[in-house]
Amino acid sequence: MKLIFIIFTLFSLAYGGQNLKEVVLENGVKLILKETKGRGIISGYIFVKGGTHGEEKRGTTNLMASLLTKGTKTYSSYEIASTFEDWGGFISSSAADDYVEISFATRPQGLDQALKVIESMLLEPSFKEENLQVEKRRVLSNIRSRREDGFELAMERLRLLTYRGTTYEVSPLGKEEDVEKINRDDLLKRWEEMLKGKNIVVAVVGDVDFSQMEKKFSEVFSRLPSGEFRVSMQEVSVDAEVLQKVQRKNSSQATVLCAFQGAQPKGKDFFAIRVLNSILGDGMTSKLFDELRERRGYAYATYSMYPIRLYSPRLFAYIGTSPEKRENAIKDLIQIVQDASITEEEAALAKRKIIGGYLLDRQTRGRQAFYLGFWEIMGFGYRMEQDYVKHIEDVSLQDVLRVREALKKGYHCVVVEP
Repeated sequence: MKLIFIIFTLFSLAYGGQNLKEVVLENGVKLILKETKGRGIISGYIFVKGGTHGEEKRGTTNLMASLLTKGTKTYSSYEIASTFEDWGGFISSSAADDYVEISFATRPQGLDQALKVIESMLLEPSFKEENLQVEKRRVLSNIRSRREDGFELAMERLRLLTYRGTTYEVSPLGKEEDVEKINRDDLLKRWEEMLKGKNIVVAVVGDVDFSQMEKKFSEVFSRLPSGEFRVSMQEVSVDAEVLQKVQRKNSSQATVLCAFQGAQPKGKDFFAIRVLNSILGDGMTSKLFDELRERRGYAYATYSMYPIRLYSPRLFAYIGTSPEKRENAIKDLIQIVQDASITEEEAALAKRKIIGGYLLDRQTRGRQAFYLGFWEIMGFGYRMEQDYVKHIEDVSLQDVLRVREALKKGYHCVVVEP
């Protein structure tokens, strides 16, 4: 078996001394392997870049991903599950905006059979018609039931507004009218389209030595087709003040959800806006919580979030309040996000929260594998799994204040009210 190149760079990580190895196969698949020493656990993530980009029928990728574990030409859904569960592990698959992920965990003793099953899932998924119909009914029910929730309805409408004309304007679940029309041939075509070597990152962390890990995973993933599924960047900015109101029956609360311009996921500004998001809406010490709930009594819940996507970055801010308070709540939420004073102490606290949460989240092999693969597939490089903490530490108050200027260009808000 030939490799274009193997990077034998082994380096010690500050959080425990374990080694990493990067292997790029001839077909373009990138393996990121981390050897650990423990009681015999191996976890991994397979990322397929592309997500919902380029879908002809919105929701195809989500259905496709959910059916990957439901059977192949060789293995039934029961056999797939038992291969991992018999060793106390699991396997699952799902679709996000920018990628499809397959996650798994097993013991080293079960790895050989696990890889046979994974290979079959990748190269010969069955996408049986009966399973497709069951999954379509579940997805359609999910889409409809989400509209009964104020936040989910607001997010659905806000996506259409703030991501207009891009892939992100519809959630991975898709559109009802499209989901109803999706057939088995659509799934096969979509999987063939996406399953290209340069789109695939495999991150594995476990108690198996490098030589065995590299050999076993290379044998399987070198069989995947070469090529690349390209994702086109569709930038759209928040440069106007837009407020939409949506009525919902059987509701006593007004839900307010706003989107503000974010920073591109490259360079220092990205980390600065992560800190800004923490200052504004991360927990009970955040600006939004302190001002909107504790001081002004608008609501029980208010927060902000900053999802990582390939383009058109957004910072979202949320509050649920009583209908008679919604006008003041909207005005004050926007004012706090765009203009509230920020101190050195608040910036320092936000950085501690981000770093602490990140370090705690990476305690398991599974989460370490996730971050190694996630940072790589999103364009940051897998070394960000180690470097993220330092980048956050290096953010200054001046950086935070600078990136907040982008949030002042405008806003897109949706209000769901009785």
